[in-house]
Amino acid sequence: MRRVPVFFLVLLLFSCSLFRPKVEPYPTGVVFPLEEAGQVPFEGKLNRTFVKGEDGRLYFSTDRGHLYCLDGTAQQMTWHQANPSPFGCPPALGPEKLFVWDQDNIISCFDKQGKPGWKTKVPDKISSPISLDKERVYMGTEPGDLLALNMATGEPVWRFRTKGAIVAAVVFYGDLIILSSVDGMVYLLNPKGIRRGAIALGSPILVAPLVDGHRLYVGTEDFGFHCYDLKSLKRKWKIKAAGKILVSPSADEKRIYLQASNSVLYALDKSGGDILWWWIAPSRSSYDLGFDGQRVLVTSRSPLLFSLERESGKVVGKFEAKTEIRSNPVWSEPNLIFAAFDTPADRGIVNFLRKEVKVEISPSLSSPRPAGTEISFTASATGFYQPRYEFYLRQREERSVVQKAAQKNSWVWFTEKEGTYSVGVKVSDERQTKEAEIPFEVSKKEK
Repeated sequence: MRRVPVFFLVLLLFSCSLFRPKVEPYPTGVVFPLEEAGQVPFEGKLNRTFVKGEDGRLYFSTDRGHLYCLDGTAQQMTWHQANPSPFGCPPALGPEKLFVWDQDNIISCFDKQGKPGWKTKVPDKISSPISLDKERVYMGTEPGDLLALNMATGEPVWRFRTKGAIVAAVVFYGDLIILSSVDGMVYLLNPKGIRRGAIALGSPILVAPLVDGHRLYVGTEDFGFHCYDLKSLKRKWKIKAAGKILVSPSADEKRIYLQASNSVLYALDKSGGDILWWWIAPSRSSYDLGFDGQRVLVTSRSPLLFSLERESGKVVGKFEAKTEIRSNPVWSEPNLIFAAFDTPADRGIVNFLRKEVKVEISPSLSSPRPAGTEISFTASATGFYQPRYEFYLRQREERSVVQKAAQKNSWVWFTEKEGTYSVGVKVSDERQTKEAEIPFEVSKKEK
């Protein structure tokens, strides 16, 4: 007998592994279909968005002067602070502190445990969300001033005047502060509030631009959407949307996402601004998008929440709430979270959704059936990945496995003995197990 050289044995093993089917990893993140997993009430209507901290907790404020910290995994409020005046913006989170302003134009500082810190009264009406860098707190006013406060003390440091109201939050590029105004200008300021450059867009800017790498993406009231190189301050491209940009744009590695007042979500190519796909939402949205793996999560002023493929815009999941959704969707494993408002109860509701896990079993013939009948039982499973099915037969307390765990989701029973039984199935995958069973009566054999 000839010996096979070791080299050829290794080559054979390698080729077998090369063509072995690839096993996809267990799905993570938001998996549809979803089911309700809990609710937590709160006072008032949420101010537009949940803000997620590095600790995984969610922070939000309401139009009735309440500030909350939510543990999304445990489904409970961690702490809560009440304020005499309604809050006017979502909280802004720093490494140790959070900041929020109210309708009396008072900016308040809290630590991450909810303990109050400094308060600063601003003489003019605040009109923009709060932005933070490492040392300062920034907000805009209706008269057109950008105010910079010391983060540690709340004391004013400097102000920069524009020719229009400031309603968009400032963003940052390196050590530069990028300020957008209703006067149609984008200003580049140094940390001392001194102008270092500007871009004239000629139309009011109502939402915060996006800085992505060395590029600035900014929408204007005249439906324009612009891409600028921040090194040269030259425009790379411009498109005309079919509505005003209502929310600050979002980005992934290849695409820019815009939500416009015509209820359309656009996905644009970053490099040239080409529209890769567009999708019509049920209504206008003023809420930030959510991102989960290769999916985009979308809410609008409707009861519907959607999951879209980033590559194509195809709807791959949908959930309908009992009332209108009033926030951005946020993934806080294992829950998908959004806020709604319960009008009859006059309060807000935090809603928690989880992957629906369900097992059902059905017979080919209804009960009862005489002994000697052949009956097929089929199981269906929702929320499992590569499930295995184990069928069992139970009579009183005695339970016996009649078909070991396998990918096959059916079992055929040839009824031999009369009696009252339960036919069950245990479905499992690598992370979860769930059972279902149905009663079945076997009568005397027909003559």
